[in-house]
Amino acid sequence: MQRMAAADALSYWMAPIIPNDQFAVYVFAHREVDDPRVLAAWLAARAQRVRDLRLRVLDVPLTLDRPYWVTTDVRAEQFVVDDVARTWQQCLAALAQRMSDQLDPTDMAWRVHVFAPVSGVPGTPHEYSQPGEPISGCGGPTPAADSDAGVVVVLQISHALGDGRRTAEIARELFGTRVFGAEPRRSVTRAAPDSALRVGSALLGAARFPGQFASMVARGAVAWRRHRVAPVEHGGGVALSRVNKPSGRSRTLRTLTVERRTLRIGGCGVTVGALVAISLALPRFLADVDDRLVVELTVARSPRRGTRNNFRNVGIDLRVDEPDLCERARRIAADIDTARRCDDDPTRVASRAATAATPAALTRWGIAHFDPEVVPERVTGVTVVSSVDRGPADLMLDGRPVLATAGFPALSPVQGLTHGVHGIGDRVTISVTTSPEVCPDVDAYLAGLSEAIDRLARAGSDNAVRAGRAGSEPDRARSEGNSATRG
Repeated sequence: MQRMAAADALSYWMAPIIPNDQFAVYVFAHREVDDPRVLAAWLAARAQRVRDLRLRVLDVPLTLDRPYWVTTDVRAEQFVVDDVARTWQQCLAALAQRMSDQLDPTDMAWRVHVFAPVSGVPGTPHEYSQPGEPISGCGGPTPAADSDAGVVVVLQISHALGDGRRTAEIARELFGTRVFGAEPRRSVTRAAPDSALRVGSALLGAARFPGQFASMVARGAVAWRRHRVAPVEHGGGVALSRVNKPSGRSRTLRTLTVERRTLRIGGCGVTVGALVAISLALPRFLADVDDRLVVELTVARSPRRGTRNNFRNVGIDLRVDEPDLCERARRIAADIDTARRCDDDPTRVASRAATAATPAALTRWGIAHFDPEVVPERVTGVTVVSSVDRGPADLMLDGRPVLATAGFPALSPVQGLTHGVHGIGDRVTISVTTSPEVCPDVDAYLAGLSEAIDRLARAGSDNAVRAGRAGSEPDRARSEGNSATRG
């Protein structure tokens, strides 16, 4: 039994108000003899040995304390098998329908969806974002053979169990090459039933309350004093656009998969490259952006022991007024670095400490009074962008190599369009999540995003050529040429 961290408890309590389950998609190569039920059984055997996949939530009566993580068994109903032959886009449509079925972490904190066979999957010679339309950089007719087919595994996971990085680590254990030992002991042999655990945790929470309340007051006073000396600057946000409205229950999913090098520009990483591409496509799509476009980017914090959600959302100006794309990339990268450094500001640290010390009952009371239907006048950014590098492409599904990965950040009452940027190995997938109520013309935006990525690749290539020519000049320092090559 482990007490939930404050940030994780907040995510758990907010989920019924703003659904936040994560859907981590992994695409694997297909074999003609594939039986998705056999693959589900293989996944179940692996999951039984992954510690994080043997957890569920135990609520404390009267919210006298934050919830606890308790050990449980992997159950057959946590694996949903779909053996209907589908295209990649049809698979995404089926997944979109399932997104409304959110998890109850007190029953199960995760679920796996297996789709096989799926044709036209990312990472194959013939991959499609929409039926009949090739993804940028890929083309040709769909072959009759299984060379473009794959198995799609979706890990649906409660956000309380982990943020994007933690979910990627869990998936690495599930699909990794680690050889597990003996069968784990069944948790049903646990001596204390849930009723006894609830009583014990409630008594412990009641005993902890006075000290925690005093800690909240003391830390709050420290945060207030620091704020008076050095106030934290908060961006004023941006005006609502046509995509900043309630999205309803339906979801629309689209993806573009490219080689990692395609998104590298100005010596910056994949996240910045994706933001530059969005800066080219989104203003034209929205048609109401003048000289400033700000997005809400998830920025990772340093890992903290016992905390599964270590990130914050910041507004990043995409510098649409800068015509040079390489310079635009560098300015965006500088803004992201500044946001990371600001997170370590003593005033912010003191404020987070005071929030973490708040007794569970008070936090839960505040959440209960949150009204998601109240629309603010301004938002942090017109769209949310979440970027996670899921590591090298060495994952396997019972011997089948991984081809690509994707993710679909949740929508909210004021965010009807989100982007995911997820890479594994040399491939990166940019995903778009929206709804028919917000973006009935999402395919037009996807086409614009594809064109933007092509333009980005050309700009990066031209910049590399110019850098190579500059480095070859006799009076140019050798170190400058080497620096350009590394970028």
